Amino acid sequence: MKHSLVRSVLGGISAVALSAVSQAQIKLNEIYASHSGTDLQEFIELKGPAGASLDNYVVCIVEGEGQLGNQGQLDRAWDLTGFSIPTDGYFVLGVSGVAARDFTIVGSGSSGAADAIENGTETFYLIDAGSNANVLAIQALIGTDVDSDNDGITTLPTLGTIVDIVGLADGGITSATPPETIFDGATVTGPDSSFLPAGIYRGLDAPNPWCPQFLDFNEAVNTTQPRTPGAVNSVCPSAATIINYCTAGTTTNNCNATMSSTGTPSVAAPSGFSVGATSVEGQKQGLIFYSVTGQNSLAWGTGSSFLCIKSPTQRTPALNSGGTTNLCDGAISVDFLAFLAANPTAIGGAANGPLSAGNQVQFQCWFRDPPASKSTSLSDGLEVTMVP
Repeated sequence: MKHSLVRSVLGGISAVALSAVSQAQIKLNEIYASHSGTDLQEFIELKGPAGASLDNYVVCIVEGEGQLGNQGQLDRAWDLTGFSIPTDGYFVLGVSGVAARDFTIVGSGSSGAADAIENGTETFYLIDAGSNANVLAIQALIGTDVDSDNDGITTLPTLGTIVDIVGLADGGITSATPPETIFDGATVTGPDSSFLPAGIYRGLDAPNPWCPQFLDFNEAVNTTQPRTPGAVNSVCPSAATIINYCTAGTTTNNCNATMSSTGTPSVAAPSGFSVGATSVEGQKQGLIFYSVTGQNSLAWGTGSSFLCIKSPTQRTPALNSGGTTNLCDGAISVDFLAFLAANPTAIGGAANGPLSAGNQVQFQCWFRDPPASKSTSLSDGLEVTMVP
């Protein structure tokens, strides 16, 4: 009997410990609140351990704008009892237009398909209420002021444990009278200029921090920091370090080819990070080449160009610069990640020392310039630190 009691007690302790671990690991992961046109793609995404129970969890939104009598109103409180984190680790609360949703949130209007999340300063909560009674107590507060003394602290912490919290702010957070409010010490994200961000996300998912960049307001295009409900988030663009260095040569027609990049240098992505040079001599053959062994600055023949990267180097395919002969309107560019995916034996490719987050890659552009020394000219250098 004693052994059974011990097993029962230990089992109870294990269950409590597992619950605490799951609670600590479930996070708000991505929020899409406002976009071009009618807001038919709103969602709130949670990230957590597969199978973790969401019984007595409540996702809440507290109003933060308007007069003080309006600030602190509990706008939404969605009870997640009966649900759990799916096997992929993502749980999505979304309006009916979000295909990846696990829980449908209903907006305003007759269809309920839009405007479930207001386009203004608000605080988002993930609360473990601990009991059905507390869930019901929270939901009973919808439409009421949960910060009646206007001190920025709501009554919600008295009805459960705040598992995660974040504020989404527009320009009124500093310019409105009275100033808008983010509650209960939440991290403040936004504004985007003077506007509410379209949405926010944690770079490559929780527990990583919220990115300082925001989701794409252009819902139809969804390319710049794209929303990814039910899938891994994009990397924060600010995590990548990209610098220009070395000196571009001056060509026959006084062009100074300059390196730049677009996209995110994620080692996990199969494409989407391009490096290239602009202000190249028009209508010339050229290419991008790169190294992973460091910066350099060696004279290129007797001309004004410098070799900016160390050996060994890797060439990408030759391209025509386009533009106009004898003008500096040519350009040469390559999607570096797509090149690596298509050429696994290239330096940094999957079969030849694949790149890892934190590795640095140096790039330069080479192109034909017959009157110049060595009949070619070089751009400046570009050094990129890869991200996960």
